[in-house]
Amino acid sequence: MPINRRQFLAASTASMIAASAAPRAMAKDTVRVGLVGSENSHALAFAQLMNLPDGKNGMKIDGAKATQIWGAQPDKTAQVAKDGNIPKIADSSAAMIGEVDGMICTHRHGGRHRASVVPFLEAGIPVFCDKPLATTVEDAEAMIAAAQKAGVGFSSFSTLRFAGATEKFLEDLRGKAGELTAGVCAGPCDPNSEYGGIFFYGIHVVELMNAVWGYGCRRVHAQPHGGNIHATCQFEDGAHVVLNLLGNAKVSFNLTAYGTKSWEHFTVDSSDSYYRGLQEIMKVFKDGAWPLTPAQLLEPVKILVAMDTSLKEGRAVDV
Repeated sequence: MPINRRQFLAASTASMIAASAAPRAMAKDTVRVGLVGSENSHALAFAQLMNLPDGKNGMKIDGAKATQIWGAQPDKTAQVAKDGNIPKIADSSAAMIGEVDGMICTHRHGGRHRASVVPFLEAGIPVFCDKPLATTVEDAEAMIAAAQKAGVGFSSFSTLRFAGATEKFLEDLRGKAGELTAGVCAGPCDPNSEYGGIFFYGIHVVELMNAVWGYGCRRVHAQPHGGNIHATCQFEDGAHVVLNLLGNAKVSFNLTAYGTKSWEHFTVDSSDSYYRGLQEIMKVFKDGAWPLTPAQLLEPVKILVAMDTSLKEGRAVDV
């Protein structure tokens, strides 16, 4: 598939970031990882992949160990530390600074991320911020700016985009579909979630859309109906994608992509998503990598903010 404008802009941005941020690589045999936030199931999954002798479901990350954890819920934190073989429960998140080589922030509510993440970045510690990066564009921009200023690795993403089946689908799609012009992407979502409403699960669907159709979404119109949300997303190059965020249906994450040459349907297989996602996170910690550019980190947040505004005001909203 020829490189379209969205792909060109993404590649150009990546080159500029590589030149300007100049992240530092880490010369360590074992990366000491601190976990901030214990209420998310992701915290335990990441810890088990690093710490248990056989990893999780037969998958193991070598060269890293979750050495400390802090969470706002003491009982939950103690359970994750036990089940994830994490040797130390920190007195506070800030107490880990100077004792870990990388930090994974797994608060369920994206609105809590900035306060936890920025002090680590300012101390020169690379960070992976679990999805969603933030619930406001201002918070997302502040974290990105802090990471750029410190010259360290930084990222945030739904691990679904790095699952082996997802990457295989994307590779096959590029060879078959031609230029993508339309599509549908669906997944569960609770607009009334205490963890940020549509941001909590909606981020998965939005990131899958970006992974498949690229970047450059410019307008969103979201409408609620019967516990579900129907959102249309218009891209600057003409692509049109419908998001179905489902609150009253049994559903897996799935999508249908329509191109100029063919169409393809895909149901996400997340069985190795934590493992493959953590491999990308290790590049952030060890190599100072940015798997996604600042623009790519910001766009899903901007889309969800626009979607939230559209739901509240009953109109289409520019991203």
